[in-house]
Amino acid sequence: MMGRWRYWRLKTKLLFLTLFTSALGITLVCASLIFVENQNYRKQLESELHVIAGILAEQSAAALVFEDNEQLSSIITSLKRIDTIRQACVYNQQGDVMTSLSGRPQGQCPSVGSSLEVGFVGDVYQLLMPVTLDNEVVGQLFLSSHLEVLRGHIRTFVSVASGIGAVILIALVFLALRLQRIVSEPILKLSETAERIAQDHDYSIRAPVSGTDELGRLGNTFNEMISTIQQQNRRILESRDSLERIVEARTSELSMANRELEAFSYSVSHDLRQPLRAVEGFGQALEEDCGDQLNEIGKDYLKRIRAASVRMAGLIDGLLVLSRVSRQSMENQTIDLSQMLEEIAEELQDISDDVPTEILIQPGMWVVGDSRMLRVAFQNLMANAWKYSAKEEKRIVEVLSRREGRWVAIEVRDNGVGFDMRYIDKLFVAFNRLHTPSEFGGTGIGLATVYRVVRRHHGDISATSQLGEGASFVVKLPVSGDQD
Repeated sequence: MMGRWRYWRLKTKLLFLTLFTSALGITLVCASLIFVENQNYRKQLESELHVIAGILAEQSAAALVFEDNEQLSSIITSLKRIDTIRQACVYNQQGDVMTSLSGRPQGQCPSVGSSLEVGFVGDVYQLLMPVTLDNEVVGQLFLSSHLEVLRGHIRTFVSVASGIGAVILIALVFLALRLQRIVSEPILKLSETAERIAQDHDYSIRAPVSGTDELGRLGNTFNEMISTIQQQNRRILESRDSLERIVEARTSELSMANRELEAFSYSVSHDLRQPLRAVEGFGQALEEDCGDQLNEIGKDYLKRIRAASVRMAGLIDGLLVLSRVSRQSMENQTIDLSQMLEEIAEELQDISDDVPTEILIQPGMWVVGDSRMLRVAFQNLMANAWKYSAKEEKRIVEVLSRREGRWVAIEVRDNGVGFDMRYIDKLFVAFNRLHTPSEFGGTGIGLATVYRVVRRHHGDISATSQLGEGASFVVKLPVSGDQD
C-alpha cells in the first residue's frame, strides 16, 4: 500500500487520511465504552449476587441451627425465579451439604475447602458467603451465576455502539468530502496551472488565488515567480534576437573577409610567381652568361638571390596548399593508409640522401577521410621526420596505429634532433619554426597544414619530443568517419 501511496491523487490522500483518522478515533471510543460498560455490568452483577446471598444467608441461619432441611429447601427453591442463578448450595458448620438448588445430588456441590475459587471463573461467577447467627458462623452459602445475560448485554451494547459509529462515520464521509475540496481545490488548480505552463510555455497564465491563508500565499508566490520568469524569458528572447542579428552581421562580415582573404591569397600567390620566375630566370642567365665576370663576393650574392627565390617559391606553394585545404570540400572514403604511406616513403627515398634509412610502416592501417587531404597531411609529417633525422648515422622513421575508444591513433615518430617542448604551442602555427633555416630548410607551413587537415576531419593532433631524442606526432581520427 505504501508503495502505491505516492501515485494517489491529492484528493484521495486527504479523504483517506480524514476517514482513517476518524474511523480509528471512533473505533477507540467504542472499544473504550464497551470495556467500561463490561466492567460496570460485572460490578453490578457482583453486587446483585451479594445482595441475594445476604438475604438467603439471613433467612437460612435459623434453619441451619435446627437442621431444618425442609425450610432450607424452600428458601433455596425461591432462587428458581432468578434466571441468572446456575447453582446454589447450603453447607452446615462442618461443611456438609444441607440442600442445593433443584434438588441436585450432593456430589454436584463443590467442596468448601481452601481450593474453591470465587469471583469470575471461566463463564460463571461464584460466591461463597458465611451464614451467621448472633455473630456466630453456623454454615456456608454457595451461589454460582452464569454470564449469558452479561454477554447478551455486551453484544447489544456493541451493536448499538457500532451502529452509532457507522452513522457518525457516514456523516464524517460527507464532511471529509467537503473539507478535502476546500483544502485540495487550490492545490489542484495550482498544479494544473503549472502543467499548462510547462506544456504550452505560456508564462502569461496565472493561478487562481482565494483566501489569505498558507494556500493563498502559496498561490501568490507562485504567480510572482511566473511573472519573474516571464520577464526574464522576454529579456532572453530580446537578447537572443539581438545576438542573432549581431551574429548574422558578423558572419556576413567574416564570410566577406574570408572571400577577400582567399582572393588576396590566390592573387598574391599567382601574381608573385611571374616576377619570381623572372628573378630566378635572370639570376640563372646572369650566372651562366656573366659568371666569369663576377668576383667571389658577387657570386655569393647571386647564389643568395637564387636561394631566396627558391625559398619564396616554396612559401607560395605552401600558401596555395594551405588555402586549398581550408576551402575544398570533403569527400570521405575508406582509405588504406598503409599503402598511402608506402607510396609517400618511396617518393622520399627518391631524394638523393646518403643517410642509411629504415622506414617501418605497420600494415593493415585503414582510416576514413578525404584521401587528397590526408595525403597532404602525412606527406608533411613523413617529410618532417625524414628531414629532421638527416643528421643521424641511421635514419629511422616508424608509423603505427592503435585503437583508442572511438578513435584510431596514428603515430609517426623518428630518431631526429627533436624539439624543445617549451615551444609546443607554436608548433602548429603557420610560419613559426623551431629550427633556424641554416640548420634545416623549410617554410613553416607544413605542420599548420597538417593541423588544418586533422581538424577538418574532426580529429586531433599532438606531439612529444626531447632534444636529441627524436619526435613523435600522434594523429587521432574518428573511427566512424562522420566528418563533414
